[in-house]
Amino acid sequence: MNKKRGWIIAAILQVLFLLFIAGSYYSIDYFGKDIKIKTVPVDPRDILYGDYVTLRFDISNVPVSKWKGETHLLASRQRTAFVVLEENKEGYYEVQSVYPDKPEVKDHQVILKGQAERIWGDTSEQMQINYGIERYYVEENTGKTLEQQASDMVVTVRVAPWGTFKITDIKPR
Repeated sequence: MNKKRGWIIAAILQVLFLLFIAGSYYSIDYFGKDIKIKTVPVDPRDILYGDYVTLRFDISNVPVSKWKGETHLLASRQRTAFVVLEENKEGYYEVQSVYPDKPEVKDHQVILKGQAERIWGDTSEQMQINYGIERYYVEENTGKTLEQQASDMVVTVRVAPWGTFKITDIKPR
């Protein structure tokens, strides 16, 4: 009797866990805040994965001077970084600062979590930050059109109060 009850509890916990994962993804739509980010050009085609667009954002390359931690922490590859974004006069979000730990922010600011890596830019030391939303899958036979416009598009990202985010819209400027 106790063994059967244990299996039922285990099954219920697994179902609840799956519902939690699905609910946390869809709750971004309800609780999240929309932000707009500009894209920059990148080579976007891979035959094996079908139609998708590879995106690179202007918030992906950030001067090391915006890093608010010890700079030796950036020497390790794929360092977790919390990027504080703030809306500019044109309505796009720009990087204000980057922290190794989650900072407190004001109401008009948003945090995106990413992986930072120190790189050498054209004129200064920079960090490359990957947010995990650089690949956006699209409907069949629509990827090539978007790829040609990839250098001049606006991406709308919905950011939940607890930090989860996803792309909700992508369109030419």
